[in-house]
Amino acid sequence: MSLKYVLILSCLGVGLFALVFCAGSVRPAHAASLPRTRPDVLVFANGDRVTGRLERMKGGTVFFKTEDAGELSVAWGKIRELHVPEPFAVIPVGIRVRFGLPDKLVPQGSIDVAGPQLTVHTAAGEVVLPVGKVAYLVDETTYKTNVTHEPGLLHGWTGSVTAGASMVESTQNVSTFNSGIALARTVPSAPWMVPGDRTLLGFTSTYGSISQPNAPALETNIFHGSAEQDKYVSSDFYALAQAIFDHNSTQGLNLQQTYGGGVGYNILRSARQEFDVTVTLNYTSQQFQLAASNQNLIGSTIANNYSYKFPRNVLLTENSSVTPEFNNPRAYSANLSVGLAIPVFERLSFSLQAIDSYLNDPAPGFNCNSLQLNSGLTYTLP
Repeated sequence: MSLKYVLILSCLGVGLFALVFCAGSVRPAHAASLPRTRPDVLVFANGDRVTGRLERMKGGTVFFKTEDAGELSVAWGKIRELHVPEPFAVIPVGIRVRFGLPDKLVPQGSIDVAGPQLTVHTAAGEVVLPVGKVAYLVDETTYKTNVTHEPGLLHGWTGSVTAGASMVESTQNVSTFNSGIALARTVPSAPWMVPGDRTLLGFTSTYGSISQPNAPALETNIFHGSAEQDKYVSSDFYALAQAIFDHNSTQGLNLQQTYGGGVGYNILRSARQEFDVTVTLNYTSQQFQLAASNQNLIGSTIANNYSYKFPRNVLLTENSSVTPEFNNPRAYSANLSVGLAIPVFERLSFSLQAIDSYLNDPAPGFNCNSLQLNSGLTYTLP
């Protein structure tokens, strides 16, 4: 079977697996909602009043579900009063809870909001907090479930599946296919908890062919696969191990295998953006179309990952790395990927991505630089 069909079948197979595995059965740990004895009451700043159920609060936004209007997203500044008879965990700004250790600074009980103040009616008495100092409101059952029960292997996965294609049939027949899968699992998965472990899986591929009568067909095959396991030492600092696999016909690279380990640090984490850096020590095996160019390398990789969510959930992602090699300084490499996902319908987005791969010491006769510009549709997994 040719590499063309292997790549296409592998993309379809992995994409189908991701859709079934993640969309069908993978969910973050979240307790089922229990029936409430009395409805919650929300009073807007203009005096309008609605009844229903408080779902949660994060990032300064209250999510309130009503029978008539569905789920409402309301900023704290637009709320005059909020009365919730059922117990909630009130997580202050700057507090992150550890698995198995419920934080004593997280009061739990029924809540009442009046203007700028939130009152928690705990078993030990009332606790009053400014609403601006509250980071999350989590129903008590969900809070206890996340803190005391470790999720199974199939829980907590998030990510996306991307696919795109273009075809031209004329004097020349041109076809291009690109695909991508990105999966991540953090345990615990709740954003208000201190992370323990994180697993990252990624795969991208590009296949293109050009053919015309009385001329040999030209094919382009590029794929990149990666797996990373992180172990958090603190809420922001972690140790990591990773494996990376690359094939790039435009650089004469049959297969590059990289295995490494190192440390990472999360410099910035918020509801809108995240930025982290990693430093690893690596072993790399490069196998080229010309066997004489094959080499084994020992080096280090300095990388960063950045994401920013614009209004209307437009997502910008950026990943870059540079890898100097200690035993062959001429064989250094660098990679850059920039992507933009624009929502078009529910979980479906239109995506644009630029991927630049640079090998300073490719096989003879091949360019050092390989640039891809891809577009397609991205489905965000639940």
